[in-house]
Amino acid sequence: MARTRKEQAEWRREQLLDAALTVFAAKGVDGASVKDLAAAAAVTPGLLYRYFDSKEALVQALLAERGFLPRLRELLTADHGARPARQVLTELLEAFDRLLADNADLVAVFFGTTRARAGLAELMAEGQGLVGGFLTARVAAGELRPHDVATAAKTLLSVVAVNRGMGIPVDVVRLVDLLFPEEG
Repeated sequence: MARTRKEQAEWRREQLLDAALTVFAAKGVDGASVKDLAAAAAVTPGLLYRYFDSKEALVQALLAERGFLPRLRELLTADHGARPARQVLTELLEAFDRLLADNADLVAVFFGTTRARAGLAELMAEGQGLVGGFLTARVAAGELRPHDVATAAKTLLSVVAVNRGMGIPVDVVRLVDLLFPEEG
């Protein structure tokens, strides 16, 4: 079946992202060259540069498009109805942990890059902002006690991510309980 130019370009871009994930997971971001990436995708380095300005831009695209942010946005924009914040947070963190477990190569890329730190910081800040916004709304509704939502969001996501990156299971229920103990 013939493809339009746009469909062909989208397919090629996805192929480049697939190849990059494989190469970055095997060699690390810093250890992989543009030549390695192009060879894995069976393209020339010049073609790779038509889609991505640099290796760092490729890393950013990979993490932004295939990382946890799209799923986190989906989870936090869903209608949670009258469900308790603790339940929503537990489900959110369990889903985040599963996402990380199911995408070990992506986790390796995330923890293995030193070249694109500024972009990584932006991605992490957006994720923390999403969780912080949820916490802020629940504090305003009187469901959670007032607290430093930015630090709580950073702590929740970081504990899950770091433990998953190290292969250490995290008890999400206990983590939520630790940050948001039952008030008597």
